[in-house]
Amino acid sequence: MTPTGGLLGVFAHPDDEAYALAGCLARYTDEGIPTALLTFTRGEAGLIAEGANATRENLGEVREAELRAAAAALGVSDVRIVGTADSGTSATPEGVAVIAATMHELKPRVVATMEPQGVTNHPDHIAVSHMTTEAFHQVRRESGGAYPQRLYYSAIPESALAAFSGELQRRGLPGITAPDDPLAPRPAPDSSIVAVVDVLRWFERKVAALRAHVTQTFEMVAWMPEDLLPVLLGSESFQRPFPEAASDEKPEGDLFGAFRGADGSVS
Repeated sequence: MTPTGGLLGVFAHPDDEAYALAGCLARYTDEGIPTALLTFTRGEAGLIAEGANATRENLGEVREAELRAAAAALGVSDVRIVGTADSGTSATPEGVAVIAATMHELKPRVVATMEPQGVTNHPDHIAVSHMTTEAFHQVRRESGGAYPQRLYYSAIPESALAAFSGELQRRGLPGITAPDDPLAPRPAPDSSIVAVVDVLRWFERKVAALRAHVTQTFEMVAWMPEDLLPVLLGSESFQRPFPEAASDEKPEGDLFGAFRGADGSVS
C-alpha cells in the first residue's frame, strides 16, 4: 500500500529540492512521515561543473542520477520525474493533471513548491509553482477537502538575504544576488513568511544532498566558507497560501504542527 498523509515536494529541476526543502525532507523522513518528490525536468539544459563526469548529450541522465542520490541522502525513496523540457516547461493542463494524479495517489497532507515567482524568476520554476497551486485546489475540490490540507511556497526572507549578502560583502566574497542577473535569487517580504523551520540538526544531510548534484557544484555550496553554510542552510522559510494565515497567527516552526497530537506525534 502506498504511504499517505505525508509531504510532497514539486519542483522544476534536480537540485531545486536540495535548496528549498532538503532539511524538511530529512526531518520528516526521520519522523516516519512519508515524503516524495515530483520533479518536472531532468535538468539537461544546465551548466556542467568542471571535472563532472557528464557531457551535453548525457547531462539529463546524469542529473537524474544525482537527484536520486540527493534524495537518498535525505531518506527519500519516492522520486518521480515527469520529463518535460529543461528551460522549456510551460504551465499546461497536462502538467496539472500529472501533479493532481500524484496527489490523489499519495494523498499528502502537505505540499511544497516554490513561490509564484520561482525564487529566481526562472520560467520553469514559475510554471511548476503555478501548476502545483492549480492542482492543489483541484484535488481539494475532488477529495471534498480531505487532502491535501496545506500548501507551502519556499521563499527567501528579505531580511535574511540582506544579512547574508552583507556578511559576504564584509568578507570580500562574491554575492549571491546581482541586479543584472535575471536568475539571481529574489527575496520575499518578511511579512509574507509564515513558517521558518529550523533544520540545523539535519544540516549535514542537506549539504550532502546539495553536493550529490555534482554537475552543479560550481554553485554556492562549492565556494562558500564552511562556517557560513549553517547560516545559509540551517533553516527553511515558507509562505502559506492555503490556508491563509490569520492576522494574529504566530509564525510556524513545523510544517506538520497542525497535525500533531498532545504527545507531539503526527497522527
